[in-house]
Amino acid sequence: MPNNRPRPPTKAQKGKSSTATPKKSASSQRFAERQAAKQQAAREQRRARTRTYGIVTIALVVVIVAVLVVVKVAGGGGSGSTVDVPSPPAGTPIPASTLAKLMSVPVSTLNAAPTGGILTTPQSVNNPALTAKGKPELLYIGAEFCPHCAAERWPVYIALSKFGTFSPAPGRIHSANLDGDVPTLTFYGTTYSSPYFTFTPVEVYTNKPEGNGYASLQQPTQAQSTLWQDTNGGTIPFLDFGGKQVLPSAQYSYGPLQNLPFSSVAAQVGNNSTSIGVDIDASAAQLIKTICGSLSHDQPSDVCSAVHNG
Repeated sequence: MPNNRPRPPTKAQKGKSSTATPKKSASSQRFAERQAAKQQAAREQRRARTRTYGIVTIALVVVIVAVLVVVKVAGGGGSGSTVDVPSPPAGTPIPASTLAKLMSVPVSTLNAAPTGGILTTPQSVNNPALTAKGKPELLYIGAEFCPHCAAERWPVYIALSKFGTFSPAPGRIHSANLDGDVPTLTFYGTTYSSPYFTFTPVEVYTNKPEGNGYASLQQPTQAQSTLWQDTNGGTIPFLDFGGKQVLPSAQYSYGPLQNLPFSSVAAQVGNNSTSIGVDIDASAAQLIKTICGSLSHDQPSDVCSAVHNG
């Protein structure tokens, strides 16, 4: 009679059914958990890097904007104190030390400057004597927008300082932005006193744009206007030395002065090793010589002898 009772599993069958399968499942689970942990850590690292990059980018933008603002406010950049708004007609104050430097350049230094950069010199005329307040008159007509006038005021101021004084001191201005932006000083709003002659400055326009030109500042008298038109055709700058000599235009080119700070130009006055210093010094020496011969009767003697005998 056959024995139909179920047989117990053999040892090999026991290993396959109760031991091998459970071990394989636990190993896979642990591997999967480790992989998941690594992926989570990688995601956290990527998030941290993204946050860092974002913070650094924002900080850089803030720094760049701040630098641009500072440069704009300070008037920095390649133009060296480029000005975005018109100067007030009487200018802004010039440091006393700067004015003292301009006034104290020795006449011998001015007279020693090479004249290679001089374009125009005073010319003799046969006009009627020009006088004001009982003295020979030096008439200056210019405009604050004019870059040629801006260049010429430097040697005019230096020359005039050898014969008298200004009160109040001239202010600092610049020619119009669209007309060279040349740093200079202004005679508007000042009074000049000299025992030898009268200085009459007339600035016909400001450097403030208005319509198709610039805002008016000073109106020449009818006599001044006629003299100016008849002698010079109404061009600027114009200087008449007592009716004996006239300067019909700027003595040297304003080009090298464009967009420079006022202090940079002032620092070169009296320095004949720079092109700007040479041109200003040589121009001032010519004006002094002209004033001595046409207005002051060679006084003061120390000044006039220095330019005549230098």
